[in-house]
Amino acid sequence: MSEWTLRSWREADLPALRSLWANAFGDDEAYIRTFHNLFLRPGSCIVAQAEDQVVSAMYILEGPLLFPPADTAMSTAYTYALATDPAWRGRGIGTAVYHACVASALERQDAACVLPAEPALYDFYAKAAGASPVSYAREGTVLPEDLAGLARNKAQPVSAGEYFLRRKSLLRGQPYAVISGSFLTMESYTMKRFGGGFFSVEGDIAAAEMDGDTCRVLELLAPGGDWMEVLAAVAEKLPAKAYQVRSPLFMPGPEQTRPFMLAAFRPSSAARMPKGLWWGFAFD
Repeated sequence: MSEWTLRSWREADLPALRSLWANAFGDDEAYIRTFHNLFLRPGSCIVAQAEDQVVSAMYILEGPLLFPPADTAMSTAYTYALATDPAWRGRGIGTAVYHACVASALERQDAACVLPAEPALYDFYAKAAGASPVSYAREGTVLPEDLAGLARNKAQPVSAGEYFLRRKSLLRGQPYAVISGSFLTMESYTMKRFGGGFFSVEGDIAAAEMDGDTCRVLELLAPGGDWMEVLAAVAEKLPAKAYQVRSPLFMPGPEQTRPFMLAAFRPSSAARMPKGLWWGFAFD
């Protein structure tokens, strides 16, 4: 008989879930409570219980809609924030929790997506549930001195609603994910609390948030312009010691590319999703 069991979360698990999250990811109580208020619903978290305590957990969020070109939208779940108590690691518990999350997600959705927190975890998710890369990104770090004299236009702050209308227009005809609802609310909360915002630069757009003295440009879309000029304009609004920039493969951006999002699919859905999908925002 297993020394631990899997089940859906219960209201009585909330203190344990907060403690597990804080110990694993270092976020404070206000951030964790905001996340739980937005996303915790019946069936939205699977936990492993051992010795009457929660020792591992992962969340199953209603994810973005994926739009392959010339196809109908695909529904997704976003499996997120896998955490296991250090005392219980190495026993296959995290693997079992993730596998159960994927199985639950694929009962209702076309795909179960996950964003590994570090490159070493890509193999873990691939082996645990057959997830494979479908989303890629241009990614790189730019220093302030690289941007000197490049800001030819001003970055204009825009509302989240304005930003996502422009985003839809810029990405039309490409494989991309539509972010809305609680995802957008959580991202707006993070930007408001830590600094950042949504910006338009002569029609091009960027969304950025501060992480200490680093500015994380979660999405920079400049299909017809100079992405460095767009970044320079954003840098005038958000001074930082370094800028971590992410753009789609099919638009100008940093030279380095990497796998971004992994997904496991229903058998009937896998063939519909082309590689090269632009996911964009994620809680990473």
